[in-house]
Amino acid sequence: MIILSLPSMQKLRLTADVKLYILQSSMNNSDAHNLSQNAIKAAVSKNWQEAVDLNEAILETSPKDFSALNRLGIAYSMIGKKTKSIASFRQVLALDPKNQIARNNLNRLKVLKDSKMIGSQVNRVNFVEEPGKSKVVSLVSAGEPAFLSTLSIGEQIEIVPGKFKIKITNAKKKFIGYLPDIISHRLLQLIKGGYKYRGFIKSINPKSPSIYIEETHTSKRLKGLRSFPLDENEILPNLTAGESSEIPPLEIYDPEIGTEE
Repeated sequence: MIILSLPSMQKLRLTADVKLYILQSSMNNSDAHNLSQNAIKAAVSKNWQEAVDLNEAILETSPKDFSALNRLGIAYSMIGKKTKSIASFRQVLALDPKNQIARNNLNRLKVLKDSKMIGSQVNRVNFVEEPGKSKVVSLVSAGEPAFLSTLSIGEQIEIVPGKFKIKITNAKKKFIGYLPDIISHRLLQLIKGGYKYRGFIKSINPKSPSIYIEETHTSKRLKGLRSFPLDENEILPNLTAGESSEIPPLEIYDPEIGTEE
């Protein structure tokens, strides 16, 4: 039979208490992570009331969680509670005055007449670049910041070929920006050869908005030339005068992916 001295028993009890504390802390961190993941899933699935409930639960134990406050602001906006949405974003800025997500969302709420920030036509896009076929592009000569702040990530855009440049607009033909010259010149030639594209808003930074653009159709007569080569200076072959001038028009797809009913 082993008899422990009082100091040894106190040390053992302290060690057990520390282990219990560590275990509880680990469980709390795991629970918090699960709540955050579920809150994100609720937002992606557009279960906005569930998103509100989950983010509020997170904030009960972590009142300075910027991500939860920003998610809560968006969720409140989507169920029409504009005042609470604004309060959430302002709370973020009170804690972190440079938080760009909260600042952008507040600007959007001020501009929009409807209290819902995100339109029903927003698409779920993974923005994964497929070499040669799709690319994230920063626009140049961007439009008015007040208008850009009303755009939504995943919102489909219009690709408008001009004589020398390609203009990007929203579905209502409002100007967003231009593709950089080197990309515009290449895509203009490919479009004349029968290529087709579609694009979505990737970033709504008012100074440098970006879009995700991808091929939707290629041309056999151009032998599968890449839209976005690794070498941007790669030269395209000239279209011969003997080829048909009846070039299919640029097709702008408008699938209602993820549209709420």
